Amino acid sequence: MDRDAFLARVGKAAMSAALPEPPDVAGPDVAERPPEPGRDELVALFRRRALDVNAVAHGPVSRHGAAKVVAGVAAGHDAETFMAWDDLTAPGVDSALLASGLRRVDHLVPAEGRVEHQSGYRDLDIGVTGALAGLAESGSIVLSHGPGRPRMASLIAETHVALVDVATIAPTLAHWAAGRPEAATETANLVIVTGPSRTGDIEQQLNLGVHGPRHLHLVLIK
Repeated sequence: MDRDAFLARVGKAAMSAALPEPPDVAGPDVAERPPEPGRDELVALFRRRALDVNAVAHGPVSRHGAAKVVAGVAAGHDAETFMAWDDLTAPGVDSALLASGLRRVDHLVPAEGRVEHQSGYRDLDIGVTGALAGLAESGSIVLSHGPGRPRMASLIAETHVALVDVATIAPTLAHWAAGRPEAATETANLVIVTGPSRTGDIEQQLNLGVHGPRHLHLVLIK
């Protein structure tokens, strides 16, 4: 379609407040929809997009190798304390961090001494979580919180480490939501995290870690 014909169609549609039907361009040599990317392509795109938003991607590593990577991240940040989800998909993370000399901060708040317990969260160095999915288009992760999956681990720690199974990486949020329509109703807190916390409110300068973790590490598990 040439430029004049295109503009004529747009002008006619604007007058009638209706968009014209697209021309039928499908044929034997034209695919109706682009092919879905392969798993390796999704992982590579996810890694690139994560880097674009100041996150650090590790791996993919084996499920049993993830604990060593998490311990290495903690050592790199001189961490002394950590909080972790109860149902991490990789075994041995707690043991590796404890063996490295870190102290585990309990996410369960006692009935007595509540204020004193919660005040200790201010010094939390590392928060380790899982992830429902990774989103390749933006390098984001999807988190679902609930019993045994405290929000504090991904909100108040200086460094957030998320374990992401490469099998859960979807091309976009729309692709993931279409495949998991029940995800939003299964939890009261569904969060999409894109890189570390950031704000540009102060003199229009981008600052990391003002309202949440300053560092985000994504450990990809195959």
